[in-house]
Amino acid sequence: MLFCAALIPALTACGGPGGNQGGAASDCSITLASLEGVKSGMDLAQVEAILGQGTKDSSYTAADEVTEGYTWCGDGSGDFLNSPVVEVTFVNGKVDIVQPYNIPAN
Repeated sequence: MLFCAALIPALTACGGPGGNQGGAASDCSITLASLEGVKSGMDLAQVEAILGQGTKDSSYTAADEVTEGYTWCGDGSGDFLNSPVVEVTFVNGKVDIVQPYNIPAN
């Protein structure tokens, strides 16, 4: 689930509970260690209990599959190279993919 973690060359420092949607990168307290608690099959409420409130940024339906994307942290610009961001994709209301970008190990 955290396969992207090994590919992150530069880790950025974060601080503040649950992350920040649209604020400074320094307001993000999510770490790779905290992301280990997010498991496939969890619903949004379970994930938000671990990471804080996320921001829904995408939704689409194909056949009988509803896919929704949520983000935590970041500055709202989609700048994954410089800002800590966590993207979680839910399929039919359950965690399918967790993608951390620039999230510190501890």
